[in-house]
Amino acid sequence: MLDWLKLVRVTGLVTIITNITAAVVTAVYASEGLDPKVLLKMMYQGGTMRVLWLLSASALLYASGMIWNDLADVERDRVLHPRRPLPAGRIGLGSAYAVGVLLAVGALICAAFADLKDFHAFNAAGVVLSLIFLYNFATKDLPWLGSLNMAAVRFSHALFALLLLGTDYLRTAVLGLSFPGHSGILAYPVILGCYVLGLTLVSELESRPGRRIELLLGGALMFGPILAGCWMLVRAHWIPQLSQSETAMPVVGMCLAIGMGAVLALVLLRTVGKPWIAALGSGSAQLVGPVVGAALGGMLLLDALVATSAHPLGGVAILLLLPVFMLGRRVVRMD
Repeated sequence: MLDWLKLVRVTGLVTIITNITAAVVTAVYASEGLDPKVLLKMMYQGGTMRVLWLLSASALLYASGMIWNDLADVERDRVLHPRRPLPAGRIGLGSAYAVGVLLAVGALICAAFADLKDFHAFNAAGVVLSLIFLYNFATKDLPWLGSLNMAAVRFSHALFALLLLGTDYLRTAVLGLSFPGHSGILAYPVILGCYVLGLTLVSELESRPGRRIELLLGGALMFGPILAGCWMLVRAHWIPQLSQSETAMPVVGMCLAIGMGAVLALVLLRTVGKPWIAALGSGSAQLVGPVVGAALGGMLLLDALVATSAHPLGGVAILLLLPVFMLGRRVVRMD
């Protein structure tokens, strides 16, 4: 069982949950409003089962993607990562292919049951799954194009999460539009896509010859979204709203939220920046790995920062998952 958990990188499911949280919180509260009941009402307007179907589809898309990733890399992993479950033979290739197919089909089935009327969820899940297969079996080894493909996977997955709020949100995001009170629909998917693009571009340099300019550009694509999150926090609509309150509690909550956002930004910049500067200075491919590891772990902090900019409690909800993520990385390590 532990090998299967490693194969699907079960700890990464926490980042899928934080991605979903950041996406829906930002879409609902980026421009106005603070009432948590508004978000809950939107999510459950189609019924509890619809939410469960969508969350299950999202988790299955991720798990399937991880299995197909290792199946595509199995020959390379025999040399570079021989202790992983597939190259080590602890999980058979046939079993992995079968489970990968079942998870992919399961994701489409869950998405279909979430929206039996017009199949928007099924179509959206199909797009995410198609991009996953395109990355693993066509573009992964192509410099830059593979990174763009992976960014598209996470971008489209964040759009898929908007279905929790209703098909109107997904339709509006796909058309690149906004409507009154909800101008932040695309903000988080774009931020996540840029961050993943930079992260994946840097990770390419672990397995292929590269230049410092690529590492520099990858860093810029990661730090840009972090700075965007800081800018969103500074301009958060709830700051003037809470600062004008006649009671002390909202003002205290505002100060705590701003402080938490500032700490998140500083920790994130240091966590990713320190190994990145070391790799940039030495130009050694061996120092690229720590940058990738730090950036993957930093995704949760980025989600919390962006969610805090939309709602003072958004980041708190995400940070509650941090202990689970840290414990999971220790218990289910990927060798």
